[in-house]
Amino acid sequence: MKIKLIEKILVLGILIFMSGTGVVSALNGSSITNFQPMNLGNWLYVGGSNPGNYSTIQEAIGNASNGDTVFVYDDMSPYQENIRINKQIFVIGENRDTTIISGVTGQDHVVRINYKNIELKGFTIIGNASGQDGITVYPLMELCTISNNIIKDSDYGIFLQATSSRITISNNIILNNDFQGIFLQESDRNIISGNTIEGNGDFGIVFDLISKQNLIDNNTIDNNFGGIQLSSSSSQNNISGNQVTNNNMEGIAIKGILSTVNEIEGNNITNNNIGLKISSGGKNIITSNNFKNNIRTGLQLSGSNDNIVKMNNFMDNRQNARFVFSSRTIWDENYWDDWIGIRFEAPIFKNFPKTIRGFIFRNYDKNPQEEPYDI
Repeated sequence: MKIKLIEKILVLGILIFMSGTGVVSALNGSSITNFQPMNLGNWLYVGGSNPGNYSTIQEAIGNASNGDTVFVYDDMSPYQENIRINKQIFVIGENRDTTIISGVTGQDHVVRINYKNIELKGFTIIGNASGQDGITVYPLMELCTISNNIIKDSDYGIFLQATSSRITISNNIILNNDFQGIFLQESDRNIISGNTIEGNGDFGIVFDLISKQNLIDNNTIDNNFGGIQLSSSSSQNNISGNQVTNNNMEGIAIKGILSTVNEIEGNNITNNNIGLKISSGGKNIITSNNFKNNIRTGLQLSGSNDNIVKMNNFMDNRQNARFVFSSRTIWDENYWDDWIGIRFEAPIFKNFPKTIRGFIFRNYDKNPQEEPYDI
């Protein structure tokens, strides 16, 4: 009897553990028909053929309790409503491409999140009115997940208001919004990963007002007014593994005297006006990036001190790098396609440093590389 009782307890524990992990791990594709995560809450359905299903998303949210899942079928799309998620629930669309929430004129925010620990997944979200943001996360919210959505034709695509933290924004398509694709104010420890951000009227991603310790990785940020901007004392952020291409202004811009100690690593920064421009802020680490085919400058420092620029590729930019009123930057082991040492075979030329021109002064990379890095 004791052995059977222990076995039952173990089985129950395994089931509870599986129920807690099902929602996050199993919803990776754009179509999630017929999937029900194993959680302890109830399921409420919107649309579909069951006579007991709800006809609006907001009605289902209103009748949900913390821990429940609201599943939205795509057969009634577009859902013309502005929804407010004010409970700890999962809101899941049947198919990202065809489950559409279209904002109502005269109301702000197509989706407003003002509760912690929610998940929003599997929708196309469209703003139809001036001043209407796609998704807004209200202040003090945390541990929310916004993933696998299309957010377009709004003012701001996703707007994290002040003091939002530990929000995960992943695998979304964010395009053709009037201003920023993703805009964060005074927000820290957030993850922005695997998104495609295209055709937005301002920068694709903007961190503002002391936004720190955020991770921006493996996004495609293409053909916006600008790529990524850190401003107003945004520090200790990590920008890595992104494709930052074809933006009208800077691919990456860091502004503000206290925008410091940011890491820019392993990015492909190509075909922008300026690849990376750092103004005022210093102590940034710039390593293993491709600066290629930027129209004006690959890397520009302006009033920025104590940076480290190491093991990058500088190729086919009009001017590979320059600095103005910037000092104490370390340039080391970069590949420069205009370094004299790769243009002449004589050994004497291999010992020449690479000169980086600045206003009045010059800096030197004493260990320029003969071959580009595989980045």
